[in-house]
Amino acid sequence: MIIKPKIENPFGPAQGGQGSKISFQKGAYLPVIMVTSVLFLGLSMAVAGFALSNLKDAKLHMQTVSALDVAEAGVNYYMWHLAHDNKDYCDGNVCPQGDGPYGPYAHDYTDQSGNVVGTYDLYITPPGLGDAVVNVKAVGKIKGESMDRIVLADLGMPSFARYAFLTNTECWFGVNETTNGPVHSNVGVHFDGTANGIISSSSATYRPTSSFGGDGQLHDGVWGNGGPKNYWVFPVPTVDFNRVSVDFANLKTESKTGGIYLDSSKSRGYYLKLRSDGKIDEYRVSGERSTGITANFLGTLDAPGNGVVYVNDNVWVDGTYNGRITIAAYIDKSGPALIKIKDNLLYGAKDGTASIGLVSQGNIEIPDYAVSSLEIDAALLSQTGHVWYPDSKGPVKSSISIYGSISTNQYWTWSWVSGSTVIAGYRNTLQTYDPYLTLSPPPEYPTTGSYAILSWREE
Repeated sequence: MIIKPKIENPFGPAQGGQGSKISFQKGAYLPVIMVTSVLFLGLSMAVAGFALSNLKDAKLHMQTVSALDVAEAGVNYYMWHLAHDNKDYCDGNVCPQGDGPYGPYAHDYTDQSGNVVGTYDLYITPPGLGDAVVNVKAVGKIKGESMDRIVLADLGMPSFARYAFLTNTECWFGVNETTNGPVHSNVGVHFDGTANGIISSSSATYRPTSSFGGDGQLHDGVWGNGGPKNYWVFPVPTVDFNRVSVDFANLKTESKTGGIYLDSSKSRGYYLKLRSDGKIDEYRVSGERSTGITANFLGTLDAPGNGVVYVNDNVWVDGTYNGRITIAAYIDKSGPALIKIKDNLLYGAKDGTASIGLVSQGNIEIPDYAVSSLEIDAALLSQTGHVWYPDSKGPVKSSISIYGSISTNQYWTWSWVSGSTVIAGYRNTLQTYDPYLTLSPPPEYPTTGSYAILSWREE
């Protein structure tokens, strides 16, 4: 049996004693429906507009990224071009008169299927006098689009002077030593000091000798108690000291065409006194003793036009120089030639306007008769020998300060130590890297042999 419940009027009895009655007229829902529809339509349009805006932004972003890719491709192309012809600054064309920039030189940029997807225009600025950096401006565009992206890059062969310290042997930096700038060994680095730049080795592992703190065990290419360890990089490609022979030949040619070439002195060598006015006082060295050299004045040389001095003999050098100069010492038949620094060798200013490069076939030495407090502002490179204070039984001197870089085939030292006591050489040593050498080394300074992007920025 179904029982229908009795439903009472919840509102109580209405006036007149009858229960209330609720009713709706036709069309009562229409305003609600219209309002809801308008809101839904507005929301749909907002969503559609947002989606369209995002689509446009995504397309614009893709175009800008693609244009930047095309501009970068232009820089990479010209780096490849220079690797095959490092004196061509006009993209295979005859260069117009003037110092540049030359261009524009237009190229199509194609995808893997050979379809042209964009173009880039190149503007090339050749190196300035005594410089080695080529500036490339690449303007990239996508086909059918007006927007472009512009990349400016400095291209060059990194020189030996890009390293604060470079050696073809193993090396060891002690607890109290701090390095500034890149350090590299072709063998391995025992590093207990503090680094303010990359510490790299060409070896994945090596077995350090006892002279360099080895314990008979195999160690990583860079190891020790120093740091920060995130600066340690190994293995990396070897820096080839043998290729400096190519640079010596180039320096010789440059000295004869726009610099200074000094043939054999028929004696001990030449003493070159650098002057702040850019000139060089030339002496012939006839003798050397523990107290100094005997030298005869030959005359004053004008500053080399291209900054290159090539000497087919040994060289003694000191003085102050305001310009940019590289002095190479190479004895053709009876080498290796030596370079000796007997007194302060200084830049006129440490602001990138001055640089001194010393490139020796053999050792670069500090003799016993050098001043007790010595400052050297220079990039020093020994192809086959040492950069050092050679006399382990010589006098103990006060201090030596190096502002520049050191590249040495064999180990280097300014001090000879027994236990913790300096028994010869300089008691206090300070080496600071000249940061201007990275992009602006001395004229025709030896390079590591391959072009690279030295700096990159977007205009």
